[in-house]
Amino acid sequence: MDIIQKLKSLEQESRMRGIPIIGSEKGRWLLSFVQKNKPQHILELGTANGYSGIILGSESGEVLTIERDAKIAAEAKENFTQFKINAEVIVGDGMIVISKLVKEKSFFFDLIFIDFAKKKYVTILNDCLTLVKNGGYIIADNITMAGCQDFKQAVLTHPLLQTELINIGDGLSCSEVTKDEHQQRS
Repeated sequence: MDIIQKLKSLEQESRMRGIPIIGSEKGRWLLSFVQKNKPQHILELGTANGYSGIILGSESGEVLTIERDAKIAAEAKENFTQFKINAEVIVGDGMIVISKLVKEKSFFFDLIFIDFAKKKYVTILNDCLTLVKNGGYIIADNITMAGCQDFKQAVLTHPLLQTELINIGDGLSCSEVTKDEHQQRS
């Protein structure tokens, strides 16, 4: 039984409670991405109850995840423990926490998964570019939603990003980061 099947009851419970999660269809895509790329250091913006974080950490990667709601973050911690995911949950505002991480310069990630306040995606893009390793990825959920249009345009035209749009539900963007000198000069 794969992780998506194991998450079926959490998915159903989340839907009944109105907890926004990526669900099994996007979850399968994300799982195949994680299995193929095996990211070891993962940053997630928007933990909710840990559904996507479980998928992100399912190949033994370390997940640092940020959630502003302390109650739901506590549920995520329990779910990470249950699924044996190596995750640290930070309770706080994603914008503030990311800003601190950039200033500390002690964290660099193979993968950043963005699934929090839609209108803030574009505001946080440069910080994400600072925190992601060369050759790493930035994946964003809900890319076709109204609040994400500026972000979608930014990742499709950014000179350091090679972006693919994944047309599942309200969409995902998957951007590979290329920080080499040639790319930066053009």
